[in-house]
Amino acid sequence: MLLVSLIMGIAICYGVPIAGLAVLARKQRGAEKAFLWGALAFTVSQLLIRIPILQFVLPNFGWFAVMQLYPWRYGLFLGLTAGLAEETARWIAARYFLKGRDTLGHGLAFGLGHGGIEAMLLIGPNMIAGAVMVLVGQESLFPTDWGNVLTAGAERIFAMTFHTGASLLVLYGVRERKAFRYWALALALHGLMDAAVVILPAQFGVGIAGLELFAAVTGALTLALGICLFRRPKSAHKPETQRAKD
Repeated sequence: MLLVSLIMGIAICYGVPIAGLAVLARKQRGAEKAFLWGALAFTVSQLLIRIPILQFVLPNFGWFAVMQLYPWRYGLFLGLTAGLAEETARWIAARYFLKGRDTLGHGLAFGLGHGGIEAMLLIGPNMIAGAVMVLVGQESLFPTDWGNVLTAGAERIFAMTFHTGASLLVLYGVRERKAFRYWALALALHGLMDAAVVILPAQFGVGIAGLELFAAVTGALTLALGICLFRRPKSAHKPETQRAKD
């Protein structure tokens, strides 16, 4: 059962982003570039900037160690810094590198690249390593069971759903010249989702199932909001300068 769960996890981490890109690329010209910019936005903002700061810089400061004793402060700090890093990277990519690629299809590819590369780089390798251990008869060395592996796979689906929705919000804001409004909304939602991972278990005793349910609902609502914005009638989201001419 562990091997089956690991194969399912690998399929989620690698198969979902790649299959999604293949579908979008057939329907939307330029989807591949949007996907790559989304992947780059995550890689730079998290792997090259935020995570190294959290691991190697902030532990040298006493206030950071003290803050970890307070779930509300620590959770909000982690959530808002994650949102600040990733949503700002999304805004930079949308504003300067996705010019002319601001349709719903581009936004979906952009978000799938962002969430997909996170799964590919941070979760997928562990699942591949686990599958190899099982195949060579070293299953006992893998540090978790099949249930937790399936939970991790489900979490990646919810995370990719959220990242796609947040990317749509930021891209829509840039396209409609309301960048700060939608960047701030994406930042708030991102902070809420990530902060909950620390706050809900520590302060309210919420377990894994509750956390995953929260992530699923938050991700689904964020994606639904992003899609609804892009599907609004054109007259409902014309720039103010264009409205003045009508």
